[in-house]
Amino acid sequence: MARQLRPGDYLASVRETPSPRRNAELNLDLPRLQRRGKTILVPDRMSPELAEYLGLFVAEGYIRGRGTVVFSNNNESLLHRFLELGWTVFGTFGTIERQAGKTPNVLMHSVTLVRLLDALGCGRGAAGKRIPPAVLASRNEVVGSFLRGYYLGDGGISGGDVELCTASADLRTDLVYALSRFGIVSTMGQRWIDGTPYYRVYVRGRPNLARLEAALDSDAGKVAAIRAYIASKKGSYTATDGVPLSPEAIERIYRNNFRYRSLIDSGIEIHNYIGNRERMSAPTFRAMMGSPRDGKAPSLVEAEPTASRLSQLLESFYCDEVAEVVEESDGPYDVFDVSLPEYGANFIGGHGGLLLHNTVTQQQLAKWADSDVVVYVGCGERGNEMTEVLATFPNLQDPKSKRPLMERTILIANTSNMPVAAREASVYTGITIAEYYRDMGYDVALMADSTSRWAEAMREISGRLEEMPGEEGYPAYLGRRVAEFYERAGRVITLSPEGRPGSVTVVGAVSPPGGDFSEPVSQNTLRVTRVFWALDAALASRRHFPSINWLQSYSLYVGDIEPWYKENIGTDWVGLRQKAIAVLQQESELQEIVQLVGVDALPEREKGVLDAARMLREDYLQQSAYDDVDTYTSIRKQYRMLRAILGFADREQEAILKGATVQQIARLPVRQKLSRMKWIPETDLQGSFDGLELEMNQAVAALSAPGAA
Repeated sequence: MARQLRPGDYLASVRETPSPRRNAELNLDLPRLQRRGKTILVPDRMSPELAEYLGLFVAEGYIRGRGTVVFSNNNESLLHRFLELGWTVFGTFGTIERQAGKTPNVLMHSVTLVRLLDALGCGRGAAGKRIPPAVLASRNEVVGSFLRGYYLGDGGISGGDVELCTASADLRTDLVYALSRFGIVSTMGQRWIDGTPYYRVYVRGRPNLARLEAALDSDAGKVAAIRAYIASKKGSYTATDGVPLSPEAIERIYRNNFRYRSLIDSGIEIHNYIGNRERMSAPTFRAMMGSPRDGKAPSLVEAEPTASRLSQLLESFYCDEVAEVVEESDGPYDVFDVSLPEYGANFIGGHGGLLLHNTVTQQQLAKWADSDVVVYVGCGERGNEMTEVLATFPNLQDPKSKRPLMERTILIANTSNMPVAAREASVYTGITIAEYYRDMGYDVALMADSTSRWAEAMREISGRLEEMPGEEGYPAYLGRRVAEFYERAGRVITLSPEGRPGSVTVVGAVSPPGGDFSEPVSQNTLRVTRVFWALDAALASRRHFPSINWLQSYSLYVGDIEPWYKENIGTDWVGLRQKAIAVLQQESELQEIVQLVGVDALPEREKGVLDAARMLREDYLQQSAYDDVDTYTSIRKQYRMLRAILGFADREQEAILKGATVQQIARLPVRQKLSRMKWIPETDLQGSFDGLELEMNQAVAALSAPGAA
């Protein structure tokens, strides 16, 4: 998750985002635009000329009064270019305003043109400027034209660094995305001038500068300066496009596989990266991996599989190091979607691209459930989904035995193109096999995906038998069949001489059409089962995994297992659980107010409630299936984490009563430690959490003490 990133971490960022096949249609409301003022030409599609005009306006333009577009610049050629584009694109003339001691302006008087710029989303005011979405949704030729206009208006090159300046944080992000369309790796910066933040985008290194010069495609002086630097023999070390390998790792790869002379012949002075500890760039690393070998190993792929794979991936991705976490903000944000066959669906977003993987809840249950045998029933699944399960499960490792998980897993594959009778029988086959192993004294976890398709098979068979239909065409005995299936779960004492216990736990997935829980299969299932996990598409879209809605989900076993929790975990476990649910419910109620008036309008106490709920959601309920530590959390660790979060929430409310603000509390170093406690190893729980709680109490107490700033 982006919120878990810290300085020193690396992002897998996309080198080059794909170009659309055609330019975006504008779909502007022509009657509304033209209802007042001088009539102008209104384009129906984005074009390179329009994009260049918008680039100049976003760089150095503004709106004067209600109906005047102003472009201000000291470069006479740019002033005339802005006039020329205004006539070419909109069919309207402009004038040049000259006043002694002031920068010349191009004036275009048109209410319609002002409305058009607003409709395109250029933004008003320096801090509100954006690249219009229609530009980013168009071909690279259009994006390059916008960048040309913006660079000529508000960019420059100095010492081999191209710098794009803006007072808008959003525009800085847009520029990074626009540059990535051409495979240009850029970095971001920020400066404060007289208390006002100004943002920078930097392009460094000859390969990036060459791509930028080609994208700008201009003979203007500023572009010629880029061309001249590329042609010069000057050079400077830049770490923009490096590899996340330590000098020790590079030295190991070098000494095990290469000779010094072969690397020198390839133009690589390896001691710069071993002795001087410079960060090796991606092009240098790829050149090293392609250098002649010394014959110690038959294949570099076999000798250095990870390094070889990294070298291949660096053709498509670059490793961007996090320098500083400036601020945290909630989405939603637009992302670019890509697909990697080995890992399923992936999502790329953020400043130049975070690579975030989605998780599979059933795989986690199969790996970490306290069971000896796993039975997976694919009832009516699509063929490609069952193929993915068959391909994925053999590669999963059992964290207990360290052997392939497939050795204790049974897969019953019933795809949607199989006979309907087989679909009905598959669920019964799975539960019968589970009972067989249960009677042998094993604990069995049965996963049925999906019982909705099993019920649909029953409905189809019932219709062919001309039975009396019930609700929505399902047979009248649907409820009884569902109950009979789930009632076969439970714990027994076997008839073995030693009386071994065995159990079957059923995890049934219900797929209601349109997410309608009122349909018969969902309702009959809820009447029988005592636990309900409500998967929420909104949480999944926010990349909150597991995407289980904490307000809709419930368990009726809490009272049954409360004595065990009190005896083995903590006497206050149930109370903490109820308090956490109450905080999350209160947050849901406050969100309705926040949507109307904003967070800043809330009292500090209610801001504290939102902060506590955010910690519960992101630091407690959210897990990463791909992290070695966070993938599994014991009940003991869950208890200590929950106690720490709610304890901090109590201290936070006490500090607020004494005059502290939520913003002050959020800046405490211990607040960041709380957000990282999910990565505390299971072997170090007692000492780590005791120290964390002590530091938490001291930090908040010091903040709320009289005279504390």
